[in-house]
Amino acid sequence: MTGTDVNTNARSLGNALAALLNAPAQLAATLVGATTTRSSPGCEIPPPCWEPRPAGTCRIQVPPGGTATIRVHVSNCDWTRRIVGISALGKIAAWLKFEPTNLIIDPQEQQTFLVTLRAPDNVKPGQSLSGPLLVRGCLDHFARIEVTVAECAGCARCDVHVKDCPDHSHHWYDHFYCPRPCRNLSTRDVKDG
Repeated sequence: MTGTDVNTNARSLGNALAALLNAPAQLAATLVGATTTRSSPGCEIPPPCWEPRPAGTCRIQVPPGGTATIRVHVSNCDWTRRIVGISALGKIAAWLKFEPTNLIIDPQEQQTFLVTLRAPDNVKPGQSLSGPLLVRGCLDHFARIEVTVAECAGCARCDVHVKDCPDHSHHWYDHFYCPRPCRNLSTRDVKDG
């Protein structure tokens, strides 16, 4: 065997080992490509259990210094009384007033929060602001509020519907730390709305 044959054989062996070591990466890339292009129904993983559930979007137009009304209808579809609270996050919270901030909702009943949005007088037309409106009951829910300041008010009223139901189902994608029942809240700490 000559030196050229040894180099050729060594190079061939090296290429074969490199291809063998690279095979799992190629297989993984092929599988990832297959899963991103094709989706099986019912296999989508939903947001984590601790994340608030979406309740829709309110798009509101108000003039500078104008007001709008958001009615948040909350249904308690459980068989126990439930304390439900409402709040907002971010810059939009300064524009909102809640009446009331907490309600006690009896089993299978519905109550309504009245939220008044007031745009400051010094806001110029064309500006927009958005943020989440949080509803905390058995589970956490949020509605996105999108406000546009316009010379002439368009839609100055919005309705949000929240079904506050316990999730007793255990799915294949659930994590062990996800609480299934509603949180334990005492009605003694909240006044009837």
